[in-house]
Amino acid sequence: MRHSIRTSVAGLLLAGVASCSGVINSGSTTGAGGSSSSGNGGNTGSGNGTGATPGNGSNTGGSPTPSDTADIPCTPGIPPTTQLRRLLNTQYDATVRDLLGVTSVTTPEGSGPPSASLYADFTGPMVPDAWRIYQDVGAAIAKQVMASSTLKTNFISCDPAASGCLQTTIQSFGRKIFRRPLTSTEVSQFQALGTGTPAGTPAEVAEAVLFAFLVDPNFLYIVETNTTPATASGLPAGALQLSSYEVAARLSYMLWGSAPDAMLNSAADANQLQTKAQILAQAQRMVQQKDKTAAQLAAFHDHWVQMDNSGQHWWNIDHDTSLFPSYSTADKPAYRAEMDDFFSTVAQTGQYQDLFLSNVGFVNKDTAPIYGLDPSQFGTNLTQVSLNADQRPGFMTRIGFLSSYSHFSDTSPILRGAFTVIYMLGVNVPPPPPGAAMKQAPPGDYKTNREKVTALVSQGTDCMGCHTGVINPPGFVLENFDSIGQWQTTDQLGGPIDATATVNFGYGSPQNVSSVTQLMQGLAASPQGQATYAQYWTAFAYGRDPNPQDQCVANQIAKNIGNGNYPILDILSDLTQADQFSVRVRATP
Repeated sequence: MRHSIRTSVAGLLLAGVASCSGVINSGSTTGAGGSSSSGNGGNTGSGNGTGATPGNGSNTGGSPTPSDTADIPCTPGIPPTTQLRRLLNTQYDATVRDLLGVTSVTTPEGSGPPSASLYADFTGPMVPDAWRIYQDVGAAIAKQVMASSTLKTNFISCDPAASGCLQTTIQSFGRKIFRRPLTSTEVSQFQALGTGTPAGTPAEVAEAVLFAFLVDPNFLYIVETNTTPATASGLPAGALQLSSYEVAARLSYMLWGSAPDAMLNSAADANQLQTKAQILAQAQRMVQQKDKTAAQLAAFHDHWVQMDNSGQHWWNIDHDTSLFPSYSTADKPAYRAEMDDFFSTVAQTGQYQDLFLSNVGFVNKDTAPIYGLDPSQFGTNLTQVSLNADQRPGFMTRIGFLSSYSHFSDTSPILRGAFTVIYMLGVNVPPPPPGAAMKQAPPGDYKTNREKVTALVSQGTDCMGCHTGVINPPGFVLENFDSIGQWQTTDQLGGPIDATATVNFGYGSPQNVSSVTQLMQGLAASPQGQATYAQYWTAFAYGRDPNPQDQCVANQIAKNIGNGNYPILDILSDLTQADQFSVRVRATP
């Protein structure tokens, strides 16, 4: 289960919104948290109802998650961490892919990526069903590898019957999958798998060894057991320095979501991951490997915008094809792929502000008409293009977002506005009054959907406070985009689009906004949005809930973002330079 990210009620009250307790906070923010925790998703209403408060959603696996916490003060120090952190399912997939070349298996639970069969990500001790499935998946992977002449060489490169082959394989492959050298005792234990009766063939013994590696806790958990006291000044009593092997694992799973590569392993073997300069050199090398960072960058941003939150509206909305013939449910994977390509591309080359201002797009023949492009110029694969800069700045003008945050047959300023203020500006919107989601606009001769929505929320004072002054304005600015994300200047109801509004971005006075570009510029410049983004990154990178110690790191990242000229890749490198990246402390019993 995942939490939604929202800020505390303390801060700058929206002017003239006495009946709405939601605010835009001018201080620090809450953010992303530890993996597989439970909490709020985001359900911003359905139909023409007025509900706009996050509801419960279920999200399992993949990345650390946001947490509803009060304003977190910066308290220098190192938060207590576990010595045994189980691999997330996405990390499991990436690791067996990179070490063994396996991307799909067939198990009693089904076929597909290994994680499709695994138990959903969870915290706490191993449970019997999860352990059983790890064994099923491990057995299927081992069998597939040994049956393939191509895959087998990723595990064993000699004849299993040859003298010394098995021992060499145990030592070399074990070094990769355990993320450290095996002890002599461990090598002997793995070798003993071939001494049972009845004796297996050399190939069967090799398969058993691979299976044993795949179900060993030293693979399934990222283990941090070094007990060397940390000697740097300013650290809390009892702080422990991570070994170079443990630092290598933290680097690889934070930056790539997978196992260390040969260069990182060599640095760890040489004990050259003990100083901040050594760690930074590896981090800067690693973030430049676009093929390895792309998936992790996309996963983080999917998480930041709630795409990994099943309680949100992403991909859950279909549309009336009689009104929107360019729309097809079969194109949803392309919509999602474009969002991932956008995030990974912008993150590899740009900074936070570019997430709202870049006009890079990824289009194929099916999505081109929605963007007003000639479909004959595209094939089935997504092609990178430069979209109309005035109409398409940032991820919120891509059809993936716009079609997800709308209704079946018309737009939804409420859904789009609620997403903007809650997740991009950190407004803590209170729950709607009972029955609000069932309300309908009163009968009337409406010329635009905006008029209809305004009439809907103007029925009494319960809804007007939040919707009129907080939620609806940014949604109204997005009314130039129809239900599936096509640009429109005339509303479906026949009237001209009015995309102007007064929006409070949480800094300075509310601003009169008359274009989508001005809206995105305001979001990009919001200190509250920057602080939220920084805290998401800090929690995602460190794999734990926001806390006072990590907040100090998040505050510095937010300051750097606000100063400008701060590439997103520098955020990742800088996160490795905090004491809490290479030092741990034990939890107090």
